[in-house]
Amino acid sequence: MLLKIRIILLMITFLQISKMNLLFCQDLGWYEQISIATVGLTYAPFDKAGLAIADIDGNGWQDIFCLRENVDSYSRIYLNEYGLFRDITGQSLFRQFEQGFEKAENQSVILVDYDNDGDKDISMSGGSALYLLRNDNNRFTDVSQKMKFIGKKPEGIIADWIYNVGGWADYDLDGDLDCVVSQENNPNLYLFRNDGVCFTDVAAEAGLDSCPLAEYQYVSWTDIDVDGDPDLFGGNVFMDNANGYFRDVTDSIGFGELEEATFSEFFDYDNDGDLDFLKLPGPPGGSDAVELWENRNGFYELTELILFIPEYGSYSGLSTGDFENDGDLDIFLPLNESNLPDILMYNDEIIAGERVFHDVAEFIGIASQGDQKGGGFFDYDNDGYLDIYCTSTEFSHFLYHNLALSMGNWVGFILEGTRSNRDAMGSLVTLYYTGERRQIRYTSCGNDFINQDNPWVHFGIGFELSVDSVVVRWPLGYKQVLTDVEINRYHKIKEPELTTVDAISNELLPCDFKLEQNYPNPFNPATEIVYYLPNRQHVRLEVFSTLGQHVATLVDGEQSAGEHKIHFNAGYLAAGVYFYRLTTDAFSQLKKMIYLK
Repeated sequence: MLLKIRIILLMITFLQISKMNLLFCQDLGWYEQISIATVGLTYAPFDKAGLAIADIDGNGWQDIFCLRENVDSYSRIYLNEYGLFRDITGQSLFRQFEQGFEKAENQSVILVDYDNDGDKDISMSGGSALYLLRNDNNRFTDVSQKMKFIGKKPEGIIADWIYNVGGWADYDLDGDLDCVVSQENNPNLYLFRNDGVCFTDVAAEAGLDSCPLAEYQYVSWTDIDVDGDPDLFGGNVFMDNANGYFRDVTDSIGFGELEEATFSEFFDYDNDGDLDFLKLPGPPGGSDAVELWENRNGFYELTELILFIPEYGSYSGLSTGDFENDGDLDIFLPLNESNLPDILMYNDEIIAGERVFHDVAEFIGIASQGDQKGGGFFDYDNDGYLDIYCTSTEFSHFLYHNLALSMGNWVGFILEGTRSNRDAMGSLVTLYYTGERRQIRYTSCGNDFINQDNPWVHFGIGFELSVDSVVVRWPLGYKQVLTDVEINRYHKIKEPELTTVDAISNELLPCDFKLEQNYPNPFNPATEIVYYLPNRQHVRLEVFSTLGQHVATLVDGEQSAGEHKIHFNAGYLAAGVYFYRLTTDAFSQLKKMIYLK
């Protein structure tokens, strides 16, 4: 009976949307296609091989790298200067470098701060070589040979030995970014470990020699099990990182029957705190299904969720983002077709726990057509509403400005590592609001072989007027809790220098009292409360119900100056909202925490 009700609800929703196109314009806002000339995106009439979006020069605005495919022209680098783009390809020396390529074809590009100096360098691949270009004040120098970022020619008579940069991550958690590369006609992956001086291929010692992933051209990083170290996936193979050694976990996590995918991504579509998996159709002759796999306590199961995606087109990318700021991640799918519009899938929770995805592109102004290669979300004008950029052979570029008619609130974060890698790739950011609600974002460097989009952490929160807390798990493991976070703005967050100490030394004593937000919050059944004392004090830490009833005394006595961490297990209490209060002779503060069962 319940299944029938769910099916009826989904059918009703689909019929309503089919008949009421205007509703989308009113509720979801509208995208305006920007004339590329008016924003400085110069004419680029060449076949594209992908794109990368990042803040190349560190000015707080997201820039664009548009990669050419063939030797007929040259790639473009556009710096974003307060919403207007400036083509710096010539003065950056990149055009001169690219003209010296041995082979015409480009394959992939990723912008990354490999040397942790605060600006974005260029890693890219071609038909016969890998390239690494160091950024010095927006002028790029080829350091591939110097840094030993070099691939090998496969054995045998092979005309092309195409490389693809699979992405960057700190797989060994030593504070700098390493790179995985796949290669056609080669049974092995490359895993270039970065030791700060040069790169060493450690694929064999990391378990990636002759691994199943090597059969597929495109490899990406994510944290499948959200345990803090980056894992690998590609095609239909999943490799878990266990202390720097990779093992095939495809069958054990539920993907044994998954057919090969062209594009795929891990993201939390249902906001339950883990990463789910979306797969687009595979190569010709394989599965043509769009599949959403739900993470259910670490095991993935194919959902019965209805994705109203038109059954046409050749996909040329996959990007997720909350375009209307309602708190749910949506999906953008650019198409590599000359006469078909792109697809924007709206994530709609029609009733609590029941969702559908609808293609709303044509209803909200997304009407681009052309031979596109890559596209995704990013906020080019820093207004907190995700815009869309696509490359195009016929039309050079498409830039869609989100007019934000839905007026949903938002909050964003620009992360900077200190002990962790400077780009803070591998961070997990969790946002808590309205008690039981939460969202997560995992930062990665490279979506797939032709896409690198939206480098900042962005959350939509609908019409909420505040957030309870934000927890940043930095790549090297330190967890930072942010409270009193102002909404509708981007926050630059720098990783605290003290990332592994449990107590503050005498020479680094706090200068004032401070009571942190408990972590995790919400919690079940245990949480941790941290506070700081500038000098020795008599301390009392108590827990109260919402009615003011005293339910626990966690501390009552003298304590030394410094940081103190108190573990609180509420397993004996009823679920609900509680308050904890820190009291000393000179200080008193009360904070709220939420216990869920």
